[in-house]
Amino acid sequence: MEIKGRLDEALDRQSKYCYPETNVLINKLDIRTQEELDIAERRITTFALATIQLRKNPKPQKLFTAQYYFDLHKEVFGRIYSFAGKTRNENISKGNTPFCRPEYIYSYLTDTLNMFKKKFPSITTKEDITTWLADLYGELNIIHPFREGNGRIAREYLRECVECMNEYLGFNYDLDFSNVTERTSQQFMHASIVSAITGDSNELKEFFDGCLLEKQDTKTNSTKKGR
Repeated sequence: MEIKGRLDEALDRQSKYCYPETNVLINKLDIRTQEELDIAERRITTFALATIQLRKNPKPQKLFTAQYYFDLHKEVFGRIYSFAGKTRNENISKGNTPFCRPEYIYSYLTDTLNMFKKKFPSITTKEDITTWLADLYGELNIIHPFREGNGRIAREYLRECVECMNEYLGFNYDLDFSNVTERTSQQFMHASIVSAITGDSNELKEFFDGCLLEKQDTKTNSTKKGR
């Protein structure tokens, strides 16, 4: 009980990342209201992500590194937050689920990406992809490396992983989140919580299966897998 009490206290105290007596993150635009910050952040990150998605995908040797993951966060959020691309240095949680302690984030992320890089060549079907994506997302969600933007970076990162599968494993898929509705978004959040608490990623697999779509704008690849 004493340990839990200390953890609850650490999670509930005023965040060092926020303006005093508020939950508004300190930002480079010095915006002090959450509504205004949400609008500015959405505009900045949407443009950054669109720019990233137009460029050539990184090779596996670069993609599956913690440094790339941190660089991606810096590129997306660097114009608005000074902590972009840096490991958070306070404990955070969602509901009753605490995320990885700061001192273990980098090593945990490095080990996780190395493990999934090793699994990468054994992917041969669409079901393999959705299992791989669900399991990796579950790990990234628990690690929660950053003070803000973890979900967006994880989704963009997984999109790039699918592009990597297309290039190196002969698939032809898009990981497309554009058709996610409020209902499926809530299901995704629930699936993330279930995965975090129980380790069961079946609901996450269902979500990613619905987002993993065969590309329609390219000619059929005779070597394509997963049918």
